Amino acid sequence: MDSIKWYIENRPIYKRLAYKIESILAEIFEIEGIPFHMIQSRAKDIDSFSNKITGDKYSNPIEEVQDFAGIRVVTYVEDEVKKVCELIEKIFKIDNGNSSDKSESLGIDKVGYKSVHYVCYLKSDRLKLPENEQFKDRCFEIQVRTILQHAWAEIEHDRNYKFAGILPKEINRRFKLLAGTLELADREFNNIASDIDKISNIVKTETKKGNFDIKINSTSFSEYIKNRFKKIQKSIKIYDLQNDNIVTELNSFGIFTLQEFENIIPADFENQYLKEHKDNNEKWAVGFVRAILIISDYDKYFKNCHTDWARWSKKGDGLGLFTHYNIDWNAIEDKYNVTFMK
Repeated sequence: MDSIKWYIENRPIYKRLAYKIESILAEIFEIEGIPFHMIQSRAKDIDSFSNKITGDKYSNPIEEVQDFAGIRVVTYVEDEVKKVCELIEKIFKIDNGNSSDKSESLGIDKVGYKSVHYVCYLKSDRLKLPENEQFKDRCFEIQVRTILQHAWAEIEHDRNYKFAGILPKEINRRFKLLAGTLELADREFNNIASDIDKISNIVKTETKKGNFDIKINSTSFSEYIKNRFKKIQKSIKIYDLQNDNIVTELNSFGIFTLQEFENIIPADFENQYLKEHKDNNEKWAVGFVRAILIISDYDKYFKNCHTDWARWSKKGDGLGLFTHYNIDWNAIEDKYNVTFMK
């Protein structure tokens, strides 16, 4: 059978297969808490397939071409690539003979395209589902790379499109140096992300022990809030925990450690906060922290911390909460010329 005619007839199936794999990966990444930048899927274009099989490379294109359905996963850093690869190897049947890690083929003295390529099949448990029977014996390719590896691949593809053949040596050298720079940056981003994770783990461990003698930064404070106020977060989704404005205001208030913040939290704060915001399922973390600062010493807050962008709503920010702690909004408005939204 003519290969191109066969693919025209079968392409809709590969299009569904690619979308199916994208959906499976997105769902499992969310369940497992694996961060990623994006997932793309596609069925190979007819023209692309026609160009690919031109020449003598394939004796039987229908059997030998393995990327009719293609899925690309782009992560933020290299450690996330490892997590994604472990998951892929767990949930799909891998054709190890045709899968590869492109970075290994570069060797130690070259830089360039880096990506992990898997040729996969659905496992028998998924093929048992009636809607998946159409995908039996049909392989798909998954590429996994970081954002910077993806940037290099896209630039290199554009270069090959514009500059066919052999590039001038000087331009080629500059291009390779750029690739090396991206690789070094990718590695350093990964190391920084790893160091941030270590800080989070230390905060989590130490605060569970009751040790709050930890310097406040965006990472340590967000981890502290997540662990310290679990009762609130079961009922209210608190956004924007890692916010540099929070740290700036805390420091301006004179708070530099978690213990110093811990010391100003009213004993009944969580219960009162939940009581006031029982009908509000979403709150910004910056407002949550400001509430504690104002309750502790509103004079200090509005003298040292308040800025024009820190706006409060008498209705939305829980006036009852502050009334409970004897905070007079009218006095604040008159004394500090603060504009409260109605």
